[in-house]
Amino acid sequence: MQEKRSSESNPPSSAGQGGNSNSPNAESMPRPRLVVFLGAGGVGKTTLSASYAAYLAEKGLKVGLISIDPARRLQSAFGGSGITEAGSIIHESSSGGHLRGCMLDLSSSLRRWIRAEGLEQDHEDRLFAHPLFRTVTEKIASATETLAPVRMAEWLEQYPETDYLIIDTAPGIHAVDFVIRPERLLAFLDSKILEWLQWFAGSGDDANWFQKMVRGGARGILQALGRIGGENLILSLGEMLLLLDKVFFRMVGRLNLARDWLADPVTEIYTVAALRDDAISVARELSRLMTEEDIKPDALLLNRALSYAMLTQKSSLENLDATSEEQQLLKQFVISMIEKQEQIQKSISSGKEFKSVFTLPVMSNLENKSELRIQDLKDLGEALYVQLDPV
Repeated sequence: MQEKRSSESNPPSSAGQGGNSNSPNAESMPRPRLVVFLGAGGVGKTTLSASYAAYLAEKGLKVGLISIDPARRLQSAFGGSGITEAGSIIHESSSGGHLRGCMLDLSSSLRRWIRAEGLEQDHEDRLFAHPLFRTVTEKIASATETLAPVRMAEWLEQYPETDYLIIDTAPGIHAVDFVIRPERLLAFLDSKILEWLQWFAGSGDDANWFQKMVRGGARGILQALGRIGGENLILSLGEMLLLLDKVFFRMVGRLNLARDWLADPVTEIYTVAALRDDAISVARELSRLMTEEDIKPDALLLNRALSYAMLTQKSSLENLDATSEEQQLLKQFVISMIEKQEQIQKSISSGKEFKSVFTLPVMSNLENKSELRIQDLKDLGEALYVQLDPV
């Protein structure tokens, strides 16, 4: 079902920068199968992501589910259970599988990444209280789709036993940044200033004596300036660079890994739509934007559709003698829904935006519920699994 994407699937040599010092090297580890869902709001994308993840866990697989949706719909999809930024077990199946979920919060991720570098407590406290740091974290929190691949790559370091990693993106057009931004962001970062900063920052292990001398001297100068003259913009910038250098370059390594992971030929990228013109328009635009980057979505998932059996009953409904006004209204409504679906399916089939289209019928047990449970999701996950038929 998969075609090879435009980039090579092997992890880049720089991916080794991304590993946690206490974790196996991410470059040498097998990657989980990656599945990404995109689409407009209100099309059931989070429910599909949760259902697919839950069903795979029921099959005995170890599944990760990262939600990038700022509306935090994943919480309600699992009955309001506490899903953390670092990742927490949502469900364990009797077959030995489990589902671990994560709600993306990049400002919290950044703090956790800094703590992982083992800063002394007073340095950590000083950094977290720094006004420039607070400004940076606010900016990072607003760049969710752009930097989310960094968090995705970190998952491989945290939970290397994962078999599948499911990504539930935010609704709308901007979610496409999750797929196409790693390449663009890396191109932006690949500059002389980055090379200079990397040389200047170095690391305790690979820096030469001159780097160590310059770096150590810079720290002393900045600290002395702070004692004498207090903070200023230059001092704040320098201090930020010195305190965040390892974290920053670790992020670059993870971004390299994420870029190649997204381009892996076995990675699956699906757009989700419902029987609405606006949802179809968003799906088409997402497909267009990805195609411009030589990434072709694997399929369109037409969710909450009428079943094939219902579609075949159109002529019978037209000949049905409705004896009351209510029956007549119901008859007209069902016929109009059938015609709408036929119109959308014909429009999609005449275009070239999608390799294929899968129809997922509406399931009454999933509708009109503010909170769902694993059992509620299982049937939909199985229907989706059968449709996608992964290798």
